[in-house]
Amino acid sequence: MDGGDGRLSAGVAGAGGFDCNGPAMDTMVEHTLDRADARRGLRWRDVAALLILCALLYGWGAFAGAPLTMHEARLPQLAREMLHNGQWVLPLSGVRPWLERPPVPHWFTAASLAIFGRTGEWVVRLPAAMAGMILVLLTAWMAGRGFGRSVGLLSGAVMASSFEVYRYATLAEDDIYLAAVVAAAMACFVMAEFSSDADARPPATLLLPEFKNPIPCDGADADARPPTRFLGGRTGAVALFFLLLGAMNWIKGPAVGAVPVVAAMTVFLLWNGWDSLRTGPVDWRPIRRYLWLWGWIAFAALALLWPYLAWRRYPSILDNWMYDYRGQGEENFQFAKPFWHYFVQLPGLALLPWTPAVIWGLIATTRTAWRRARSFERFTWVWAVVSLVVLSIPGRKHHHYLLPTIAPWAMLGAIGLREFAKVLFNGKGPEWSRRPSFGLAAVGLPGVIALAIFAGEIPGPRGIVVALSVAWLACVALFYVGLSRKIGRGVMASILLGLIVGYGYAMTFIAGEGDRTAGDMAFLSRVPDEVPATAPLLVNAAVDTLDFFRVQYYLPDRARLLHNLTYLRDETIGAPTVYVVTRARDGSELGTLGAVRIVDQSAKSRRERDPGDRFTLFSLTFDKNLKRYPATRPIDVLQAMQRRPGPFLGR
Repeated sequence: MDGGDGRLSAGVAGAGGFDCNGPAMDTMVEHTLDRADARRGLRWRDVAALLILCALLYGWGAFAGAPLTMHEARLPQLAREMLHNGQWVLPLSGVRPWLERPPVPHWFTAASLAIFGRTGEWVVRLPAAMAGMILVLLTAWMAGRGFGRSVGLLSGAVMASSFEVYRYATLAEDDIYLAAVVAAAMACFVMAEFSSDADARPPATLLLPEFKNPIPCDGADADARPPTRFLGGRTGAVALFFLLLGAMNWIKGPAVGAVPVVAAMTVFLLWNGWDSLRTGPVDWRPIRRYLWLWGWIAFAALALLWPYLAWRRYPSILDNWMYDYRGQGEENFQFAKPFWHYFVQLPGLALLPWTPAVIWGLIATTRTAWRRARSFERFTWVWAVVSLVVLSIPGRKHHHYLLPTIAPWAMLGAIGLREFAKVLFNGKGPEWSRRPSFGLAAVGLPGVIALAIFAGEIPGPRGIVVALSVAWLACVALFYVGLSRKIGRGVMASILLGLIVGYGYAMTFIAGEGDRTAGDMAFLSRVPDEVPATAPLLVNAAVDTLDFFRVQYYLPDRARLLHNLTYLRDETIGAPTVYVVTRARDGSELGTLGAVRIVDQSAKSRRERDPGDRFTLFSLTFDKNLKRYPATRPIDVLQAMQRRPGPFLGR
């Protein structure tokens, strides 16, 4: 792969996007990187194409109307409460501090709710979809700067359609926001390391890659850069890098985003410095660029501000951080995984369906990444591998923690697709095997027959098999038209069309058919009509899971959260009769407080083990002699999250 002048093969470099014919194929065969293509970066029509792809992928998921999941409802409900209580920095669940996540993702969700209201699940999923779009564009921009416009487009397409990115860009959760900010920080690093005039450009040009006189990605002109001083000034890109690094603590837990980024950046700079030592004195200037007092002060101030505010108001948050970072408690034991877990999870789930292309790209860039200092191949490798290793050190692991690390793997996947295109279009074989008629007969027709045979097992309304058959034939025809005419964008478009239809179908029908919340959702829709407007409507938060967030989100604004059922003895509750949503098994405990009647019940609840797990609406008329207590004892952070028992009124 490494040519005599150290240049790497260009990839699919047609002016129209994914075009693999004509001059682009010659470039690909010659194993050279078209540096003019790299300097152009992405064009506005490329950005538009990626936005359309994201809109088709994420829009379908957002508007499919699937109910919010248990974990997904947490962010919208806390954002909804922010709008009502005005607590914008330290999120509250009822009167309880809920500091599992910092506030920034809540702000975007609250803004969407304020603008559109609760008119559908798409309202709270829209901000995540927009964050996903930004993540895709930043990934494409970086790849375009380093590897050329075509690889940039491919990187954006791979990033947008990778399973893990798709999944969290269509859910109202906060991990996609951290991934976007990590990509923005790395984009600033790319601007500082791989552009000669970054000093003269304001940070607003982050998505406009048309630089003057760019330095080649191997950093050949780095000696022309001015020296940097510990107390001196820096470019806008470097300053923004430090600010984004600190902002990560406002999106996810302390150090979760910043540590992998700093580790990858440090390894990249030190590795390059070690290589320069072999040929002469170490070039310290790239490293000194980040040895900047004001940058680290800005980072520390921003990174520590929210943890400090949370600790000052709720000192028990230290216990919560210990719980998470030391792996204490049954919840952490559940998520405890071996060191190598992510090395299986990443290719086996997160990068699907592009795992083969990623592996191919990893192999194709190995020699250049290892031998060429300051190359973009090395930067991509270091970011991908070091971030993965750092995340693998803690025992607590979950697949969504991988989201901020997927961007460099998507770039490697794009390079792998380029290598695949070289084989696909230059491969030997009879001409007839590339014709659309052959593809429809050999691939399209068997797929249609398989769909017809298993029609009874395929979820969806009448006619769904016909629709899927038409989509399958369209994808096969488009693929073989691109193959026969050597049009790379046609081949890629067929794959992306298949993913759009496949993801959308799975989101709408497969997930919908297997939705274990259908009984709960039907129950919650009936509750507002069954509770008098003047009667208090209460939700028990101590229901063993986070389901209370979803229950509360789908109930009217007047629904009030109870920390646990002992809070029904709160002396501020003056109504003689209240309505309580809790598990069926709690009826006996409610009976100790007064006369209890079942008003309604879910037909079947999520993760139901027996009928006692079903959500039930109880009417409770208090005993006139019931002893009341003041609810003045503070609820600490671990108690709010049911990680520690208590407090209990009257005990």
